[in-house]
Amino acid sequence: MLRIRPRKTLQALGAACAVVVLAATASGCGSGGSEASDGKSQPITFVGPDKALTAASASYTSVPLAAGYFADEGLDVKIQAVDGATSAVKGVVTGNAFMTYASLASTIAAYHRDPNIRIIGMTNGNIFEIAVPGKSSVRKPADLKGKTIGVPSFTSGSFLYTKGVVKQAGLDPERAVEFLPVGLGAQAAEALRTGKIDAYGGWDSPNLVIGDLLKTKMRVLPSPLNDVTGTSTLVVHADTLEEQPKQVAKLARAFFKAMVFSETNPEAGIGIHFEKFPESRPVGVSKKVAKDQSVRILERRLELTGGKASTGGYGKQDIAEVQDTVDAFAKYGIIEEGIDLKKVDLVDYSLAAQYNDFDVRKVRREAREHRTAEG
Repeated sequence: MLRIRPRKTLQALGAACAVVVLAATASGCGSGGSEASDGKSQPITFVGPDKALTAASASYTSVPLAAGYFADEGLDVKIQAVDGATSAVKGVVTGNAFMTYASLASTIAAYHRDPNIRIIGMTNGNIFEIAVPGKSSVRKPADLKGKTIGVPSFTSGSFLYTKGVVKQAGLDPERAVEFLPVGLGAQAAEALRTGKIDAYGGWDSPNLVIGDLLKTKMRVLPSPLNDVTGTSTLVVHADTLEEQPKQVAKLARAFFKAMVFSETNPEAGIGIHFEKFPESRPVGVSKKVAKDQSVRILERRLELTGGKASTGGYGKQDIAEVQDTVDAFAKYGIIEEGIDLKKVDLVDYSLAAQYNDFDVRKVRREAREHRTAEG
């Protein structure tokens, strides 16, 4: 049976450096992480699956850099932004990245090919969703019969998720509906406005942007699959976990500190993000509109994925709940092959106590007091 946690209301590293690289200091492209002969920490690479560095990525890219959480742990971290979770996980598999934050579905697919990766923590919730304009007559996934659903592309994770939601609703995704790749942003909004598509299978951030472009609030179609948890994971190589557990724990701790910071003061998080990565600012709108939209994007992402797990700490999702997610993903075709998490070594929570060892109240206070040039 699929256990669900109520959804809070209101995505290949090719050649070693053929990605967007953003860092506090210059460094090579290896995963690094060891200590040099002079005792200083060597640079380590954290890969994010959001190549455009949208506002939703602020909590794990710009904020830990600029708020000093990597530095507090004695880490010299380089952020590499790549195109999607599959590429991000591949970076870990090939040794080009120390850690990534990527989807559970992509991580399981990679594990089936190479069982030498480990999930050391997860975040709450699920960012994928099918949405329609507020006035649409489509109220539930079953109402999509005979209609056209837009997706970013046929290679996107949201396409598989959307097909899964359709299948879960009792429809044959190969016969009952039509899918049309319409990209993101303005292109997707125009497809909805002109009636080329009736719904859009994306995720939290682009759905919000589409709503802004259409001057309406997008309405998410209800589905049990919306409410699964543990769909985003912190992934390292098994050798890294065995040989450098302290570094892994430090990096994960900085990740969760920055998440708490961003939850507490998303305005500061976006101010940091625009200062650190100015190319991430939305174009074609005023600075105020760009910031307001970006703050809402970050707030929405952390409403879905932030906070402590049901077990009481950050990152340590209940295995039974995650197994339900895996089983549902396999049943409805979101992943090709399921996995029994109790029989394999994919999930390793051995560092959870270490990366939860920080003062949450202190981080929240730092967030509330933080000021940037962006306000």
